[in-house]
Amino acid sequence: MPAPVVFVHGLRTSSSMWDPQVRILGDRGWRCVAPDLPGHGDRRGEPFTVEAALATIDEAIAGWGEPVHLVGCSLGGMFALHAAALTDRRLVSVVAAGCTARPSVGSARAYGRASGLVDRIGGERAVRRAMGEEAAAHFLRKGRADLATVDATVVTVGGFDLLDDVARIDAPVTFLNGHLDQFRGEERRFLRAARRGRLVVLPFGTHMVNLTDPGRYTTVLESLLLDAESLS
Repeated sequence: MPAPVVFVHGLRTSSSMWDPQVRILGDRGWRCVAPDLPGHGDRRGEPFTVEAALATIDEAIAGWGEPVHLVGCSLGGMFALHAAALTDRRLVSVVAAGCTARPSVGSARAYGRASGLVDRIGGERAVRRAMGEEAAAHFLRKGRADLATVDATVVTVGGFDLLDDVARIDAPVTFLNGHLDQFRGEERRFLRAARRGRLVVLPFGTHMVNLTDPGRYTTVLESLLLDAESLS
């Protein structure tokens, strides 16, 4: 039986962004869990702190009682890398998707302000236009985190030294990006920082490619997880 998979979601969305992967992989015999980070999904209303977010990821890893694959996208990919660098638990692999960029505190705050502007202009309608109805339905299923949570979250990740985090991870790390992902800018630097790293750029997809092209994405992801297991 393959190792369990812990999924970490991106900013404003929730565990629901991984619904297609949890369903498809579950149908193929994988055991998966996707927790909500504080301030997101079923935990909207809770304050977001880095300590609470890391504790959430650690509890999800520990809950299996065995080594797991840790998979994160966007904000979730950054937190997956940070958590993997800090944990004493053995991981089978880490997949960091759509997160090969290092936001400064200033650029992170600008991103948060842009989120507020999008809300004022289009709100959830803008999400549906950008992703399409089916993808947006998963992204929005548990609602969106409020802008105070967005601000707290982006300032947190703006303070991470992600290249240092990557260099500290013992497990194999795969950087997985859609062809048109806006967070590809430093993917080669992230790859060079990893002890056991590889870069996979899909020939399709933008930032939320796991939702806009879930079938092909999940097939690639599964092959990456199986490859990592062959090395463990």
